[in-house]
Amino acid sequence: MNHDNIEKMYDTKYFTHIKEISHELLTEVNWIIRYLKGNTVLDVGCGTGKLGYLLEYYGYDVTYLDISQQGLNNIWWTENKICGDFSEYNIDTTYDNVISTHMIEHLTDKQFKSTLNRMKQIANFRIINITPHPNHILFNEDETHIYRSYNELFALYYSVLPDTTVMSFDNKHRSNPLSWIKGFFEYLRQHYFEDIMFITDVMDLKNENCTN
Repeated sequence: MNHDNIEKMYDTKYFTHIKEISHELLTEVNWIIRYLKGNTVLDVGCGTGKLGYLLEYYGYDVTYLDISQQGLNNIWWTENKICGDFSEYNIDTTYDNVISTHMIEHLTDKQFKSTLNRMKQIANFRIINITPHPNHILFNEDETHIYRSYNELFALYYSVLPDTTVMSFDNKHRSNPLSWIKGFFEYLRQHYFEDIMFITDVMDLKNENCTN
């Protein structure tokens, strides 16, 4: 990875609204906590830490990891921070849950597989990854996104973590008027606006590996 480019990307794109916690993020957290198990969480690619901040509010013990020291500097409420490249950093502890939101779409295939394997090694119970649907209407607005078709994304993920539950959900168009507008937004939601959440029970994978 080019760490200098990542620092520049953070500076120009991701720090614009760091004080805002959006309705979309709150909805995302409400989905995530349904599937967490245990108490400890490693937030990989945490950015400015807004997701972990909300998880701490719900009582989880969160450790924040990001490649950008600038991003971690905005996480003022805790010292549980690690600056490093997750695929290269030597983590000598395990976590009940390893989560990452909107990170894997920035990785090459090699980095993608390496990251998932590292997650598998240090997670006690659950791995959760959230990534934009490849047909997201705004997917290509971020030049750092690496596009993979729906089938390519799933094949790559399952090559490392085969026993994974997948769900799609939408945060953007929750308007409820019973009119053609709702139907139109529902169409957009199904075709353009979904995020994909991969949920892996690591204990099942490790148990299978022990018996093979």
